[in-house]
Amino acid sequence: MSETKKELRWFSIMDYEKEARYLSRMHQKGWKFKRVTMPGIYTFEKCEPEKVIYQLDYNLEGMKNQMEYVKMFEDCGWEYLLEFAGYSYFRKPEAQMSREEEIFCDDESRLDMMNRIFRGRVIPLIVIFCCLVVNGYNAMA
Repeated sequence: MSETKKELRWFSIMDYEKEARYLSRMHQKGWKFKRVTMPGIYTFEKCEPEKVIYQLDYNLEGMKNQMEYVKMFEDCGWEYLLEFAGYSYFRKPEAQMSREEEIFCDDESRLDMMNRIFRGRVIPLIVIFCCLVVNGYNAMA
């Protein structure tokens, strides 16, 4: 029977790199990432400690064509794990890398992901906040 462990962690929508480093550290300690659920509950499975690189991508458009999207990363050796809150989670053993690798090969693709996060997560939050402020103001008037 496999041993599992749960941890509660909170990462903001822009902390995807910090989250990936956390998952890598856990794997190196012998805890392989299995899933994440609201409100930031991470489930891990006991494993052999190994240096594994985790990467996250925010791409709702890519998930509309999930098979092709996942295949593109698998062709580069990345294992697709799951999608949660718009983020796709990938991992790859460090031993399979010829150099330091990221799923974003340049600053332009990294900036493109930041723009997708902003449009998909930040703008809706700003709109909701503005609606709450307006409704609160109207209730007071």
